Amino acid sequence: MLVLLAVVCLAGPLAASLPDVTVSHDGGLHFKMPDFPGVKKVFFNYMLETVENKVIPKVGHATLGGDGKWLWKDLEMVLHPGDKIQYNAVAYGPHGKVESPVKDWVYAPPPTTMGPRRTRAVVFRDDFNGAHVDKGNWNYEVSMYGGMNWEFQVYVPDESNVYTRNGHLWIKPTLTADDPRFNEGFLHNGVMDMQQIWGECTQSANYGCHREGKNGLLPPIMSGKIFSKPTLRYGTVEVRARIPRGDWIWPAIWMMPKDSHYGGWPRSGEIDIMESRGNMQHGVSQVSSTLHWGSSWDANHYSQTHGEKNSANWATGWHTWRLEWTPDHLTTFVDNQQIMRVDPGAGGFCRFGPVNPCPWSSGEKMAPFDQPFYMIFNVAVGGTNGFFPDGLWSNKPWSNNSPHAADDFYAHKNEWYSTWHGDDVAMWIDWVEFRSL
Repeated sequence: MLVLLAVVCLAGPLAASLPDVTVSHDGGLHFKMPDFPGVKKVFFNYMLETVENKVIPKVGHATLGGDGKWLWKDLEMVLHPGDKIQYNAVAYGPHGKVESPVKDWVYAPPPTTMGPRRTRAVVFRDDFNGAHVDKGNWNYEVSMYGGMNWEFQVYVPDESNVYTRNGHLWIKPTLTADDPRFNEGFLHNGVMDMQQIWGECTQSANYGCHREGKNGLLPPIMSGKIFSKPTLRYGTVEVRARIPRGDWIWPAIWMMPKDSHYGGWPRSGEIDIMESRGNMQHGVSQVSSTLHWGSSWDANHYSQTHGEKNSANWATGWHTWRLEWTPDHLTTFVDNQQIMRVDPGAGGFCRFGPVNPCPWSSGEKMAPFDQPFYMIFNVAVGGTNGFFPDGLWSNKPWSNNSPHAADDFYAHKNEWYSTWHGDDVAMWIDWVEFRSL
């Protein structure tokens, strides 16, 4: 039986019953109760029962609003359709106590995209209902490149790593040594030639096309990364997805410019709609959004355009990520909760930085974010760029300045692989949609 409290200290005798408490969800969980004479304090105590049978008890100290109602807002509570809130109120005063009965409230959100779809043109949508990834919509990365981060995976087009199932796209990391073509000895002594094994290599930087195990451990993880052929320049992007969990897993939903109109990275920009870490500690409790922009790789102003959203565990259940991108600002959301908003002002990103010399003087206010961008889905593992900072985890098996970080990571496989459980390590994409302004 749930014991729920809303404490009310009264100046006089208690009322026979408390006013009704209403519950709503609009960018957060809201509780309201009408005021009545003598009330000094109100505490709302409530419990979330998720559709996955998780129980989360919480309490909130309400404030009296100008509308004559006591209000508590829980902006961190993440709800999914079917989740149930149990709540009640208990009033305390110098002369007695009144308790309201426990009530249930079930979350049933309206469709988040119906309004925009009536007013904006859908220029691209994929529901991943086919038997295979639609190659008319997507290209694969086939490389050991690792995004200049020296990540520990090789991206491959294999059906075991990138595939559709039950109307979802799956991107799943696996152990290279578990592939019938390879084994543990291959990682140390073999040759990984992307062209020879997979028939192509899409990125040669960082020895992305050819490596030999005798020069250092070959990528111990196989995973997937795909790029959308359709692009968008201003509008709305929405993605409904489940993110993975498991130590050192790094999923991302992001966008890159179709053409490097203003020059090499980060001069032409990068839009990271969602990034997270799969670790249960310092990991799945946080998702982030970031813009990368600057005059050179060592003058990246991403710290000025970064936002984070915390929760108990983002890896449980489905969430909808949204990018609202206009000629004036760029905003990201998760489940209608804002993560990041960027408005560079009338002077654009040159003055916002400031960035001098300015690479974007020929562009619009949002330059470099005024060009067509394409979507990227990928699941990386590890890396030495600092996304998994040294010192934050007591069990991190490699140092970011180690010349053999992948070897150190794989030497502790028995520790981190025990946190990888079946399909939990995959990122699932239900659908993606681009809408024009």
